[in-house]
Amino acid sequence: MRPMLLSLLLPAALAADPPSSADIVSERVVSASPEALAAVLLDLPRYATALPPACVGRLTIGTPQSGLGARARIRYDMAAMHRNLDMTVSRAEVSATRAIVDFDHASDRGFITRWFLESQADGTHVKVTTAINPPPWPFTKYYFDAVKPEWDTCQGQIVENVAKLAGGGA
Repeated sequence: MRPMLLSLLLPAALAADPPSSADIVSERVVSASPEALAAVLLDLPRYATALPPACVGRLTIGTPQSGLGARARIRYDMAAMHRNLDMTVSRAEVSATRAIVDFDHASDRGFITRWFLESQADGTHVKVTTAINPPPWPFTKYYFDAVKPEWDTCQGQIVENVAKLAGGGA
């Protein structure tokens, strides 16, 4: 199967240069407060209900289950990418008007997803950034053409689901 996969990917990998950023960025204004949104993010059993099954195949919650240092094992499924990673809440700064929550997916192929939540006149501005190093050749083009668009969609769905769980809408 591996030679067949390479024969399919190789021509695409030799095509045009990829976009400059591999990062996944989602931004929305939602009606929930930064504190309510952060409460969902910091409670991993609750957060798990916001994860679309098509994007996250499995989330096994560890100990502790909530707050700074909460841990889980997560399997991401996007296009043909399937990645199992340990995840830790590595940053949790929460106030009435602003919150920052980081999910650290530590490994040699890991990444950090940062939720930046800030009150503004029409709701809470939510910016979720997943900082990614694109995969090496010959998989780079496939990442930009198939994985990244699906990941963008999934991350947007997660933002909407977290907002609903926090009592607001996107």
